[in-house]
Amino acid sequence: MKLTNIEIKNFCGIKHASVFFSLNTRIVCLIGAGDCGKSTLLKAIEWALWPSWSLIATDTDFHNNDTAIPIEITVSIAELPKALTKEDKFGLYLRDFEKAQSEGDDEPTENGVTILTIQLTIDESLEPKWNVISNRTDPKPISHNDRRILSFGVVGFDYEKDFQWGRGSILQKYADSREALHSAFTQAMRAAVENTSLEALDQMAPTLKDVGKQYGVEFNGEIHNRLLMQNGSYSTTVGVFDDKVPFAQRGLGSKRLLSIGMNVNACDDGTLVLVDEVETGLEPYRISALINQFRSQFKDHGQLIMTTHSRSAVCECGVSELCVVSNNSGEIKVHQLDKVEDIKGEVQGIIRGEPDAFLCKRIIVCEGKTEIGLLRSLDEKLFIKTGTRFAHYGVGTALGGGGNKFFSLARLLKTCGYDCCILMDSDIDNEEAEKEEVEKLGIKVFSWEKGNAIEEQLFQDASIQCAEQLISYAVEIKGIQSVEAHLNNEFEDEAKEYLVEDGTVILCGNGKGEVSIDVLRRIGKVAKGKFNKKKNQVEGAWFKRIDRGQDVGDIVFSSKDQLEEGSYFKRIVNGILKWVTGHES
Repeated sequence: MKLTNIEIKNFCGIKHASVFFSLNTRIVCLIGAGDCGKSTLLKAIEWALWPSWSLIATDTDFHNNDTAIPIEITVSIAELPKALTKEDKFGLYLRDFEKAQSEGDDEPTENGVTILTIQLTIDESLEPKWNVISNRTDPKPISHNDRRILSFGVVGFDYEKDFQWGRGSILQKYADSREALHSAFTQAMRAAVENTSLEALDQMAPTLKDVGKQYGVEFNGEIHNRLLMQNGSYSTTVGVFDDKVPFAQRGLGSKRLLSIGMNVNACDDGTLVLVDEVETGLEPYRISALINQFRSQFKDHGQLIMTTHSRSAVCECGVSELCVVSNNSGEIKVHQLDKVEDIKGEVQGIIRGEPDAFLCKRIIVCEGKTEIGLLRSLDEKLFIKTGTRFAHYGVGTALGGGGNKFFSLARLLKTCGYDCCILMDSDIDNEEAEKEEVEKLGIKVFSWEKGNAIEEQLFQDASIQCAEQLISYAVEIKGIQSVEAHLNNEFEDEAKEYLVEDGTVILCGNGKGEVSIDVLRRIGKVAKGKFNKKKNQVEGAWFKRIDRGQDVGDIVFSSKDQLEEGSYFKRIVNGILKWVTGHES
């Protein structure tokens, strides 16, 4: 069984969604920021295929609690169980997938994909109604017994039920246990009736006799207590044990894996399985093994739709398996990453290189690691000042990488409905045109002054005290000999505006107690390092690591006087804070 598409109206956090799943893949991994609607999508599918006659709906299941607009969930299914395709069932309601997307004739075709469409409707009466629909006939109700024929399984957070025999357990899919359980319970209860001693309760007998005399009630014999047989009502159930230990007492990961496995293998002809937060209770290596097992299990039939917040799961999935869910005031869109045309060949690398970016609501794409560290320090400053962090505003950071990779990441994120901006250097001339292109897409670009990388801008705008602290930090991590050698190499025989005394670099100025902006910027150039084309890497850089970038930020933001008022660096930082928080900082 395979789900081809679903349309949802007025359900929970979803005002409207129309989602089509690829016909070429059987593994679907829904990713996106928290609260974007991933789990609600799975819940909608589950409700539409609900295998019982009873479905408890409440007013809160309606979007914005608006019961005046009915909940409507419509799912189309391919690769159906044969029992449902007979004429006396729903054979006359079968549709062609392509033709069903229009309002005209949807008669099945020989070479097309044949589907059955089930629609669940819940109005203000809270009574659910399931119908099979097509363009050619009036709706036909589908009973819970017929829905139970569907090869369908769900692994959520109530997986404990899968280790007990009873309604809702996947064990019921393997064998109809009702009669066997009824017989076993009846025999057990009758044995209990005969053999259970209730002497403690029998001590109430004299009191009952006294009350009876008082109110004129006679007793014909000795009063005693015994268990009563009640049809269909038992105080216990049958559970799965591992030796003498209930399997329900095993670890979370083991229980989830077994529950998933039982659901996947429930039907020989291919099961549609929904797994919410597939990573729950699993280590990264088990996540990897599980997803590979899915590919093997669902190679030829069935379908698995899962959600995840795990970078391990995201990295393990192929680009054709990943779908990004976005939510704009209840309007849900699902973006299939293998259909992003302008950077199609780059998507897999982008996803595996920076999976965390797709798990935030809003993202600052950084060109390098120094910027990531700087923003971590800025996040701490924001918390000290306001008690909130970037995460409070749904903002995360992503390492875009050098070259034009960060542009590609930002474009992909924007295509998938994310709000994103870029923090980048301006030391490469040919990037100006690309900046303009991404800004036209609505991606805000924060960049340093033309010709400057972050180190050059930082030293250019820093106070003398701040610049000396930054150099001292460089000495701490690189050593005085290395720092002095690189500075001497930059300034050579020029009149130096710095001195090295006792392992410390002192900015002495030009004799007038001032250090020129040009010198400060050139010190920033030294801090940036040099790019070695042969090795394809930067050499001699002082701060190009996330932890060092954060330390640099701590130095810069430790005092309001560390940056010159009105400086370019300060304007960029304030602009980022405004983008994050939505107001001036």
